[in-house]
Amino acid sequence: MNAQHFSTPPRWLPLRLLLGGVVAALLLLLTQRRSLSTLFAWDVPAPGLWARCGSSLIVLVIALLLAMSIGLAAGLLARRIGSRMEMITALLGRALACLPIAAVAWGFIGGWIGHLGWPVETLLHAQLPEAAGTWQTTLARTLWEFLAPALVLALPLCGEVIECVITDATATADLDFSLRARGVPQSSRLWVHHLRQLLPLLRVRMQSLCLIAPVYLLIVEDVLRFMGWGGWLAQSIRAGDVSGIAFGFITGGAMMALLCVCLFVLRGRLKSSSSFIPALAWHPWFLWALGVMTLTNMSVLCWLILWLAVLVAGSAAWHQAWNSIEDQLPIDAARVLGASECMIWLKQIAPVQFRILAAWVCTVFAQTLLWIAVACAIQPRLLEELVDPLAQWCRPLANVSMQDAAQTLADPSALLHAGSSIALVALCLNQVSRIVQPRPT
Repeated sequence: MNAQHFSTPPRWLPLRLLLGGVVAALLLLLTQRRSLSTLFAWDVPAPGLWARCGSSLIVLVIALLLAMSIGLAAGLLARRIGSRMEMITALLGRALACLPIAAVAWGFIGGWIGHLGWPVETLLHAQLPEAAGTWQTTLARTLWEFLAPALVLALPLCGEVIECVITDATATADLDFSLRARGVPQSSRLWVHHLRQLLPLLRVRMQSLCLIAPVYLLIVEDVLRFMGWGGWLAQSIRAGDVSGIAFGFITGGAMMALLCVCLFVLRGRLKSSSSFIPALAWHPWFLWALGVMTLTNMSVLCWLILWLAVLVAGSAAWHQAWNSIEDQLPIDAARVLGASECMIWLKQIAPVQFRILAAWVCTVFAQTLLWIAVACAIQPRLLEELVDPLAQWCRPLANVSMQDAAQTLADPSALLHAGSSIALVALCLNQVSRIVQPRPT
């Protein structure tokens, strides 16, 4: 994600997500020369798929609520302490957001059975006899079944929310002086007035997270063996099941649409974008790319699909950032003074465009690196198409067999080293992008 930029979603976003999933599924079936009747064979993809979707939806809701609560608390407390603490907290949030989700999931299990010394069976919900199942044990088993994947999923999402809360604070009106003059206490200024301005911006940020969280859920459920939509779709991708992937696009789009509808409980209005670029960018391109790129045997085409997904997903934010800066350039004043169009471009437009281009390239490299790690964790065969050092970094994140998983849990040092290397490179690229990127005044 490009947390330093802000892009308002288009109108009717939930409906667009739902219809986008249906269109993506139909195109996938047509390009693979499959019959459309396989899509409507409701009992073919997986028995009990609707129950799986419900379970995954609960996990997504818990994870998003945890990320929003922790992110709001950390961001507002850092703002209350001072600007220096805000910078440190924002940097920590960006570092959390750059952690590969596969390293987080496997590191959670490794720490659970390694550092804490608890057996791996305790990660799973207990299968007790019916006679011994009271309501207390049933409640505890159900809570733990959903809480474990939600905690793992909430960690990178929390980093995104922390960065967004601190970044969006600059986009709100500074009412501190007027509130101080009216005698409003500092706690009320922060937790009431500032939070009221921040809620519509936070809703848009959370809606953008709803497009990424289901992709992270594929790895979390697959690693934790959670019987939900994400684990089933990850298995369909590895098996090359076209009808299963197409049906996963539809159900995934429905879950994203429902989550975006629920986020409208956050009060506040924000003008929706009516241009074509946000309408194109606000779709789950990463989910569609991961489903499509594993069905082709051409290595160049695989990574080209992922790279195009990164470009399209971030196009709206960069386009809006350039428009906001272009409106503040003294182009009309230069024309009045008699400057030629060539001179205006060389002196005013070209330096800003060069900085935006450099920041955009750094962000694209960082996001591509993180999504390459996600793709290799879901489909390990893609490791054969990578070159060093990318292959060495991503290989510990992809566990092909149970022996690989046992070796990772016995010695997670290679996994942590790979995850920290990817996170460090992505964080450095994001920091360079933030330094180079010009901002509107």
